[in-house]
Amino acid sequence: MGSYGAAWEYRGYCGAGNVQPILGSIEGRTAVVCGSAKGVLEEYDLIVNEDTVVFSVNDIGVYLPRVDHMVSHHIPKLSHWMSLRMDGEGRWNKATRGHTPGETGAIKPELYYHWTGLTPQFVLSGYFAMQIAFCMGAERIILCGCPGLPWPRFFELKPRPDLFGYGGGTKKHNDRNVRNQLTEEMDRRPELKAVVRSCSGWTESYFGSP
Repeated sequence: MGSYGAAWEYRGYCGAGNVQPILGSIEGRTAVVCGSAKGVLEEYDLIVNEDTVVFSVNDIGVYLPRVDHMVSHHIPKLSHWMSLRMDGEGRWNKATRGHTPGETGAIKPELYYHWTGLTPQFVLSGYFAMQIAFCMGAERIILCGCPGLPWPRFFELKPRPDLFGYGGGTKKHNDRNVRNQLTEEMDRRPELKAVVRSCSGWTESYFGSP
């Protein structure tokens, strides 16, 4: 991918936004990306320790015991989820940072990083979080609750009614495009695929177990 006009370039990716200070900031560490699929809480308990860096995806970030980075393509919702991690006295958790594809216009903008122009950018928030962890220098990335299949979300008994399957469902064009984007980028960037593992689902068979 070309980098002409980009504000930064690192580990084969480029883009703009305000992320230069955090590029490479977790070199040598393990990142855990927590998606919203059923089983994520159990996988979190098995994988996370005091040395891991925790990236949450969408609303699961409200419920995890510890979150370092909250990631979402759903910018207005992320602002709400971030606010729900305020302490009992209404103070923002300054240890947690939000990450979005572009500027948010949110309250407390200093708590957000904007990955504007990240090229290419994964369309699923979970894979986007994986990409961010790589750009931040993670030596190892473990996916929890990111099966790449139409499993129920952590708060559901049945899969979501719109049948979107995160790359493995029955909405053929959307799901095929999601999975194709991932596999094509892993073919292009084998060094990224080499550091990723997953706890469950199709992604576990594709990336390997932790």
